[in-house]
Amino acid sequence: MKRISGLDYPTPGLSDYCQCDDVDANWDGFRDHQAGAAYRDLITTLETIQKGLCAYCEIDVTRNDRQIEHVVPRSDPIRGSILALDPANMIVCCKGGTWPYDDDDARSKIPIGRNLSCGQAKENTTGGDFFDPRTLPAIPSLTRVRFTGEIIADEEACASFGVDTGRISRTIDTLGLNVERLRLAREKRWRALSENWHQHYNDPEIMTEAARMELLPETNGKLQRFFTTSRSYFAPLGEYILSQSLQEWI
Repeated sequence: MKRISGLDYPTPGLSDYCQCDDVDANWDGFRDHQAGAAYRDLITTLETIQKGLCAYCEIDVTRNDRQIEHVVPRSDPIRGSILALDPANMIVCCKGGTWPYDDDDARSKIPIGRNLSCGQAKENTTGGDFFDPRTLPAIPSLTRVRFTGEIIADEEACASFGVDTGRISRTIDTLGLNVERLRLAREKRWRALSENWHQHYNDPEIMTEAARMELLPETNGKLQRFFTTSRSYFAPLGEYILSQSLQEWI
């Protein structure tokens, strides 16, 4: 998980729906508004804000593997219906391993039930131990990825920010971020980084350029998938590059 920016204002289609149908406005009604165009614009706006990555597992979201996640679930008996159309309660995520019609092993793995992540794993969890990625510090990263692909709480970073490592660990567990599907995908990403750059490890100029290339958005404004894996691979050098370009990658 990384820090992401949120949506502080309604998109035109969402605003139009709420103004036109204020009394009976609900999520299902919005999904059908403007023949679905309003929803598509909203999810694309969120995807752009998040630099093309799932807010939880950091896989690249695609047209078929994306959905709007309500941080406070719509099923919440107290706040769910109130916040269902609140843009401040929305982020974009992948479908949590339930999109099997793809050759990409990182998107689904049999058995599906043991490889669910993100919103599908989180379900109705909210508040308490759950850490909203929009509230994470940009720097330092409170999570890091081992070469095995396992994502863990970074104890030193958590201490420097005054965050209980247990809360980060429980958030990782709640979101299923260490299911085999994702662990293997991150391990594969780490191996690719090592194959590309290990031979240049002692060349500061090449490694600096490599860190910029791997960690900052591409020309299309999107980050490469499994951002925290790359961030962990480049370690202090990566943190330096990111600190110089905060608004580019958050």
